[in-house]
Amino acid sequence: MNQWSPPGHPEPANTPPDVHTACQLWWAVIGLGVVRLIAGAVDRFLNRRQLAKDLFDQVRAQQPEASLAQVELVVSVMQVLMVVFGLALAVGALAVVHQLRRGRLWARTLLDVAAAVLVFGAIGTMIGLGGIQGVVAMVTGAVAILQAVLAGGALFLCRRSESDTFFRTNAR
Repeated sequence: MNQWSPPGHPEPANTPPDVHTACQLWWAVIGLGVVRLIAGAVDRFLNRRQLAKDLFDQVRAQQPEASLAQVELVVSVMQVLMVVFGLALAVGALAVVHQLRRGRLWARTLLDVAAAVLVFGAIGTMIGLGGIQGVVAMVTGAVAILQAVLAGGALFLCRRSESDTFFRTNAR
């Protein structure tokens, strides 16, 4: 500790290059997630009539008074909420990545869990690649696999010895 720093407030350690690189990889993962979100929203928007008709067929059995216009409105509202929720999740993930750069151990733990989810999701995507139809589905599948690779690389970089020491000294 520096003799000029007040007691109880240690100077922050310099961020190792591996942690900087891991943060950049997480930014790319989040950016690709936004690309997936937008591609999925565009695909659902283009197919909203068919989606509403399919949902209407299911709803009509339980609520015969529901109209197709009401179901189309529900589908449109659901699509908007999905985009808003996805963007909010991306902003939250960016905040966690910012805390990762500051050396917060809890942020590394959260992103480790996120990396595991992305990797398992990519494995499921690779298994189902044979049944994918359409350009949007192919693009979102490829982006999911790329996200998993980048997240795995970020996880590896945050677990290296210099990075681990950095997180242990800045744990709060």
